[in-house]
Amino acid sequence: MSVIPALEAASPPVGPGGSGRLVVERVLGRSVVTSARSHGPLRLLTPRNHGGAAWVYQSSLGGGFVGDDTLHLDVRLGVGATAFLSSQAAGKVYRGTDSRFTLEATVADGATLVSWPDPTMVFAGSRLTQRQRFDLAPGASLLCVDACSAGRVALGERWATEQVTFALEVARAGRPVIVDGVVLSARHGVLGERLQGIEAMATVVLTGPVFDGAVEGLTKQVAATPLERPPAPLVVASRWPWGLVLRVAAPSTGALQGVLEGLLRLHVVAALGDDPVARKR
Repeated sequence: MSVIPALEAASPPVGPGGSGRLVVERVLGRSVVTSARSHGPLRLLTPRNHGGAAWVYQSSLGGGFVGDDTLHLDVRLGVGATAFLSSQAAGKVYRGTDSRFTLEATVADGATLVSWPDPTMVFAGSRLTQRQRFDLAPGASLLCVDACSAGRVALGERWATEQVTFALEVARAGRPVIVDGVVLSARHGVLGERLQGIEAMATVVLTGPVFDGAVEGLTKQVAATPLERPPAPLVVASRWPWGLVLRVAAPSTGALQGVLEGLLRLHVVAALGDDPVARKR
């Protein structure tokens, strides 16, 4: 595994494409989806909930990335709007795939975006380049989770991917506050050997006034938790003037989800007014 210091330029689409555009605005005291358009294999589902936020789930006709899929999703949140963006299930990157996914989100003043999809599952021989960029206004808030898992471990496919690249950028008022990237490549050595004891990992970013309390509380919580050796999950926190970065490594996808829920669930419910974790169970 290697960490790259800056985002590379997004590669141009080279295969079957799928695009989507999502707009969420605050109308009569609630956040509502005013536009949700998708093409190709990408689908956007907008279920009802009991809170004041709009919920949107990404889905795919193929159940995941196949062939040389190139997907792009553009998300816009208007002033004061709140949205929860997730996935219908784990994003599967199938064997022999060489695909790309780009998420570009613009979050206006006073708006809040919670982006928490299920971990991406990488199959043997797969390739994926994922780029996510969040452009926040000065008073916007964001909680995003970027997670992946080792693949079909029960079938002996443990970190057997050829290469996956995860690039994440968060900008506030047009200026980047974090530019982060992770490359998992078999060319750098046998991944299964280098990631002993780890079958799932995640990067979490929290920033903005809605999550100020969460940033302070999680920083203290992680600092007060003693580090344990694998197979116990590992959580580290990096506090910055603009927010917090959490990195989590776990011995299984279930363990990762349990850690993330334990850390984030209450803060997400407070932001959304409803519990998306309970809805998925």
